[in-house]
Amino acid sequence: MEGRNESVVVMFPPVDATYGVANWTNTNGYLSLSPDALFLSRTIDLNGWAMNDYTFGTVRSQYQDPGIYSSNAVSAKTEVMEIISDVPISIPALTIIKDNLGSRTPGMLGSFQDFTTIIYGNYRVYVPNASLAAFPGFLQLVSGGSFGSKEPTASATLYCYRIIKCAGIPGETLTAPACRIGLFGAFYLEGDIEYMMRLKRSYELQQLLD
Repeated sequence: MEGRNESVVVMFPPVDATYGVANWTNTNGYLSLSPDALFLSRTIDLNGWAMNDYTFGTVRSQYQDPGIYSSNAVSAKTEVMEIISDVPISIPALTIIKDNLGSRTPGMLGSFQDFTTIIYGNYRVYVPNASLAAFPGFLQLVSGGSFGSKEPTASATLYCYRIIKCAGIPGETLTAPACRIGLFGAFYLEGDIEYMMRLKRSYELQQLLD
């Protein structure tokens, strides 16, 4: 099996938004998923490898988000999730994921996503810490966890999403740092049968979404 070690990376910009009378402003490219959430989608282009029939297998991942999460919604929690999938996730599906943050995780039992398609995921919950008077609005991490199959993929594109769920009330401010996610693994050539079966499964899952 011929292979080459490589890493693929996706980056999400920071957020410093304010919820006005009826919508979010200064979102830095993030879109409103509903009044209580923002999201951003990115892609990782693997087309050059896919054209030569290479499969990408993730061995490990790295998550980076140096900075401070803050909000002036002192009685509300803030939830953050990043997902990397080898099939696109529709906005209605992202809305369902957002509504179930903390109870149903994409690809896990009880969710609506196929586990093998969710290559990477990370979920965190932040709550206000009123005891830090010197840092008003500071959000403290209280829980988090990673998920995902790290399943090899023959897809030409990886679809990446970041969801930030908050209170969504008029006058709310929300700040979140930039985020970088790296997948470290190898591009390799599989046997013809294995590769064709992987392409077939990817195609079938894509048809379910279309």
